[in-house]
Amino acid sequence: MSWGLLLNSLALAVPVALAAVTVGWLAALFIASSRGWVRMGALIGAIVALALPPFLVVNAWLGLLGNVGVLKPWLPLDIYSHGGAVWVLTLMLWPLPCLMCLGALKRLTAELLDAEPGLGGGPLVRSLLLPMTLPAAVQSGLIVFALAFNNIAVPAIFQVKVFPAQFWVQFSTSYNFSLAWQYGWVLAALPLGLLLLLRGRPVAWPWESSGVPGEVLRNRLGQALLGLATVVAGLLVGVSVLLPLGHLIFDARTWMGLLDTIQAGKQAIWNSFWYPAATATLVSVLGLAACRRTGLRLAWLLFFLPGVLLGVVLVFLLNRPGLGWLYGGPGIVLLAFGLRYFALGWEGMRLAKASMDADLQTVTDLAGLPWWQRWRHLFLPQAGPALAAAWYVVYLLCLWDTETLVLVVPAGGETLALRVFNLLHYGHHAQVNALCLILLLLAVLPLVAWALFRLLKKPAHV
Repeated sequence: MSWGLLLNSLALAVPVALAAVTVGWLAALFIASSRGWVRMGALIGAIVALALPPFLVVNAWLGLLGNVGVLKPWLPLDIYSHGGAVWVLTLMLWPLPCLMCLGALKRLTAELLDAEPGLGGGPLVRSLLLPMTLPAAVQSGLIVFALAFNNIAVPAIFQVKVFPAQFWVQFSTSYNFSLAWQYGWVLAALPLGLLLLLRGRPVAWPWESSGVPGEVLRNRLGQALLGLATVVAGLLVGVSVLLPLGHLIFDARTWMGLLDTIQAGKQAIWNSFWYPAATATLVSVLGLAACRRTGLRLAWLLFFLPGVLLGVVLVFLLNRPGLGWLYGGPGIVLLAFGLRYFALGWEGMRLAKASMDADLQTVTDLAGLPWWQRWRHLFLPQAGPALAAAWYVVYLLCLWDTETLVLVVPAGGETLALRVFNLLHYGHHAQVNALCLILLLLAVLPLVAWALFRLLKKPAHV
């Protein structure tokens, strides 16, 4: 394995981080300075862009600029290139800096603006907005850098040679553990360094504060800066959300092969639902039970670790006599997913408990209520939405995941995400479109079930 691949990975991750932070900051500025349905639409667009399956975005751009893409005759750009991988990864990861910078901007108060009534435009950005959002921009940039560096699917599909992808290819063809340990430490060092850099640094999210009214900030920014932020935000939502979804929905090939795809992939569809659902439930329960143990923050190391490296470790530990019941069945999938995403479940449960009213907890302690009554009457009413959100995030990430399973998936345990990943290498766009549509339906299935539950639970008016 050439160490030049490490430089290739750095050359991919650095521009992705810089581009994502730049456009994400401008999109955050637009959202913070907007109001009403415009703000809500842009915020939903950022969240949807972050939640979309990566192979849906990849497939859309292959359909547009691939070798037989519809735009290829008029726009002769080579999507199978370093620039193509940077473009797609930026479209996938810009919402993270956007949301984190928006959280920092929403800490802006009217008192800060009133201190200098004449401050606006560029001077306002240089003296107030940039210093206020710089920590969030740096934090999000580091996270985006780590995610882009460790990404395997996008560079592999766009035929860009990077360190993690080559690590996966060489191990999957030789199962040479000595070579894996020789180079795997590089992949482990990056998330460890990231945790050390971000240790103890608070993260601001946009739902934690209301900030100043959008029209107040809008009047201070000036037309030039506001126009730039508006254009950037509109283009980002258009090319990272509307374009992939439109390409999927309005492509006739999606619907022509849908029934055959469902018929041929029943087991994969079931696996794609119950693996994520069981994992999300498992990590939520474990996270709730261990939310007081601050030492488990180290579990974030497993989240930022490349999935293939986690797979190598599991193969080394579990591919042994007497462990076939675990290694050869669905248990290995639940274990791999659980280790990879436990940090999200733990952090979500910890934040949910921290959001509860301390006075009400004290009252229930003094009353001596049993745990099930506390759960029903105190915990669920206050922390239920946060619990559901944490569960759903883990569910989505498991639904899209390919890198964690690619080395450990058992016989008969293939998921739709793995099937899409394999088909994308061979240009089967019709089948990929149908599979992506099924995955999106699985993604909204918990939301539909939740809406129906709320509807049935709502008392009828007499």
